[in-house]
Amino acid sequence: MDERTCDWSYSGLPVGLDVRFCKVMDVAPVMIWVSGQDCLCNWFNRPWLRFTGRSIEQELGSGWTEGVHPDDRVRCLNIYESHFDDQKEFRMEYRLLRYDGIYRWIDDAGIPRYDHDGKFLGYIGSCVDIQGQRQALDEMRRHLLEVAYLNRSADAAMLSAAISHELNQPLAAIMANTEAAEILLTAGQPDLDQVKEILADIRRDDQRAADVISHMRGFLRKSEVTFHEIDLNDTVRIVHEILGPYAAAKGVQLSIGRELGSLAVRADPIQLQQVVLNLGMNGVEAIDGSTYRAPTLLIQTARVDAYTAEISVADSGAGIPVDRLELIFEPFFTTKQKGTGLGLSIARAIVENHGGMIWAEHLPQGGTMFRLTLPLAIELPT
Repeated sequence: MDERTCDWSYSGLPVGLDVRFCKVMDVAPVMIWVSGQDCLCNWFNRPWLRFTGRSIEQELGSGWTEGVHPDDRVRCLNIYESHFDDQKEFRMEYRLLRYDGIYRWIDDAGIPRYDHDGKFLGYIGSCVDIQGQRQALDEMRRHLLEVAYLNRSADAAMLSAAISHELNQPLAAIMANTEAAEILLTAGQPDLDQVKEILADIRRDDQRAADVISHMRGFLRKSEVTFHEIDLNDTVRIVHEILGPYAAAKGVQLSIGRELGSLAVRADPIQLQQVVLNLGMNGVEAIDGSTYRAPTLLIQTARVDAYTAEISVADSGAGIPVDRLELIFEPFFTTKQKGTGLGLSIARAIVENHGGMIWAEHLPQGGTMFRLTLPLAIELPT
């Protein structure tokens, strides 16, 4: 590209920058940006301008955001502005348009800057091209997603006994109510109001059984991944219905807490159910046999901020050692005697494929909380 694109004078530098600093930053092997107290960018080094192929005048202020991928722009600006207000360090990944018209993944780390008297001057950030790393991660994620259905089938096999028991209850109730209705109808003057009540009970139990079968059929269906708008509260409700019998059979009290109002995200509903169900089953297994605390499992939804929603799964088991909290998401790493070590790595692949994040925390009172965040479905500014 034309090196003249990057030519400019060092006169009129922002507060806190001097010519010597800028000249050093111009030969640094990373892209550098600087912003002022007004949150607007007021300087970029030569590597940044070489990468974008734009002049510094085009990038100043909010001009640099024109190169951020439209799907990343709102999230990127939200991270930047929220941390700016609190004067906290941040790190984010987004796609930035290169001079040749190709979007590349960038790792951007920003820190607040101050003068000698401690006065806040703005931010300085450094960026590196991580396209190669992202491609390697995407390839591994693709392979994990290919075996996700097999893992889902294995989970269903573990649930089958509890599901059968759950189905037996409404079916037995239907049979008993049917026999009672037959007895009433053969009487000389049947009580029609009582018959109506029995028929209503039969209808309710029939719907209950149908719901269980429908949820399991949907969960086991092998279909193309399709993203559309869903409510995270519905995801948690369905998982509760599927997981409830399994938790009860293990003596675990399962409860859910749902955010008031809708938490709309763009997701594949079956894959998201698989993630939450896997986390819930792991929680039940972690509690099973533990006498540490009362056996409880809590699945909750929450609105983190205007752009992000969260599902958390907390168990009352013995917990995971802090030094293993990162390792548990690695393929084939497992703390179970019979585990494959793929469940959590598949869960992470699914969540990241949805533009989200997942991690585990050790609870102070004992137990483990898994948290996953997803971007809310919001209208992008035009």
